[in-house]
Amino acid sequence: MNRDPYAVVAGLYDPVTAAFLDPVRRLVRETLAELGAQRVCDVCCGTGRLTGRLRRAGFAAVGVDASPAMLARARAAWPGQAVFARQDARALAVPDGAFDAAVATFALHENAPDDRLAILAELFRLTRPGGHVLVADYLAGLAFSPLGLLVGLAERLAGAEHCGNYRDFLARRGVAGLFQAAGRPVARLRPCLGGRAALAVAPVGAGPGAAVAPARP
Repeated sequence: MNRDPYAVVAGLYDPVTAAFLDPVRRLVRETLAELGAQRVCDVCCGTGRLTGRLRRAGFAAVGVDASPAMLARARAAWPGQAVFARQDARALAVPDGAFDAAVATFALHENAPDDRLAILAELFRLTRPGGHVLVADYLAGLAFSPLGLLVGLAERLAGAEHCGNYRDFLARRGVAGLFQAAGRPVARLRPCLGGRAALAVAPVGAGPGAAVAPARP
């Protein structure tokens, strides 16, 4: 956790991405409300835009991220509104079942395959039985679109390692393939980002190795 790959881009992240990602954050908030979640952990929270909005909407939300630069932005943007901590998402210092829901938005695709599986396992570990894990990320196998070109360009600009992990994520069937690889049932896949991505909603209770249930839109 010594090198911060977001040190240069932290100040640009919200101005560049908010128009695309705020509707996804709204979908996450609405879904959490439908599920009756109160205690929410926003993993890889970045600038805290989702965490802060959840707190403002009445959720007991906390955000964790490994980037000091992103967390500095989060704390400055949401003083008194949210609680943020610097942690490695692959091994969170959080008790088992401490939250009603754990959320990760557009973070897993930028990690190496083993790391993204480790992060997903942590999301399930820190969520109580009967709670839910929500992951918003890219889908695979979609038709050509201007938005798809823009997403691809943004991933290339993020650097070779980031882009390589993104391509690998798509090759493994995106967010749906990630849950299948982990053996975790998905109750719903809610389309977002113009159909380029989806919010996967998974119940906590069935362990790894369980059959993956058909996802509902």
